[in-house]
Amino acid sequence: MTVFLGIDPTSSERKPSACALLGSDGSLVELAKPRTDADILEFVAGCRPDIVAIDAPLGFPTGMDCLEATCSCASAHEFKGRVCERELLARGISLYITTKRSIIKRMIYRCMGLVPRLETMGCRVIEVYPYASKVCLFGKPIPKKTKSEGREFLHRRLGGLIPGLNAYDGRLDHDLYDALVAAYTAYLHSRGETESLGPPEEVCIVVPRAQ
Repeated sequence: MTVFLGIDPTSSERKPSACALLGSDGSLVELAKPRTDADILEFVAGCRPDIVAIDAPLGFPTGMDCLEATCSCASAHEFKGRVCERELLARGISLYITTKRSIIKRMIYRCMGLVPRLETMGCRVIEVYPYASKVCLFGKPIPKKTKSEGREFLHRRLGGLIPGLNAYDGRLDHDLYDALVAAYTAYLHSRGETESLGPPEEVCIVVPRAQ
């Protein structure tokens, strides 16, 4: 069975990462909160997703091969971050920019380390940004996901897109909603209903085609 996995990762294994699995028709199959890299890979081995969508930068700006301030590598761009990130900013979508001063450096390294292991397992890995996906799908404004009204908004809107979600009756945290958005973006990607921002050598951010 074709399945699509969305991962909303954490910076360290001390906290669980949110995972959402959708079936070939985009319906909800399973939600999980694995903690360690080994747990994530075990979960992947059990469900064998065709596409894994990860909510984290999976590439460096051209000219950089790390995010360490002590390294001499430097971006070839005149602007900060990757091309895909600048494209989102130009659309009015804010996000963390990938630089050596990134506050999510640990998460970037962790997720980049997972990519080759997932690919070895036969998964196609894409980078997604759930907030950008929400804007493309629902337009602005998007209520804050950390507030109850924001989670209710996401449950209502995603419930209309993902069969089976309404059975959870809103009892999800914002990390699981981001994982669901990531998985739904992977589902749309399989149907050719997305666009890829930026050059592949920097790793593209995949977003739904605007409705």
